[in-house]
Amino acid sequence: MDRLYPTLLLIFGFAALFLFQTGFSFRCYQCNSYMQEDCADHFNNQTWHLSECAENVTMCRKIVQEVYYNDEWQLRYVRQCAPSGIVGGDEGRRCLEKTGTYKVKVRICHCDNQEGCNGASNFHSNIHVILLPLMTIVYVKYLWT
Repeated sequence: MDRLYPTLLLIFGFAALFLFQTGFSFRCYQCNSYMQEDCADHFNNQTWHLSECAENVTMCRKIVQEVYYNDEWQLRYVRQCAPSGIVGGDEGRRCLEKTGTYKVKVRICHCDNQEGCNGASNFHSNIHVILLPLMTIVYVKYLWT
């Protein structure tokens, strides 16, 4: 029975990790350069916080709009959560060109490889990558003592 307890603990620990992961929502940068100038490129992800997305969101989106307004072309950037979309080449670094209405050009970039991927590149660790080896080490150490 002494050896069974840590085995059950490990099984329930792994089950809890994988079952409760779905409770966490995907996070993306959410801003609009029309109202927030620092949302434009070159985006500084150190000054913005990731925002929680709705449960149905599986990716982030960056929209680059070229709008002819007041007799000049203006660039606008929108960063948001995306429930669906097509991820462009190179993990979303290649944007898809869309034909807009008169005097509007749009590039849409979707990415789903990590949270906050609609900003500049940033490392986000996954809890499974940290906890899985840690729990394994504790379990093996317990069995050997």
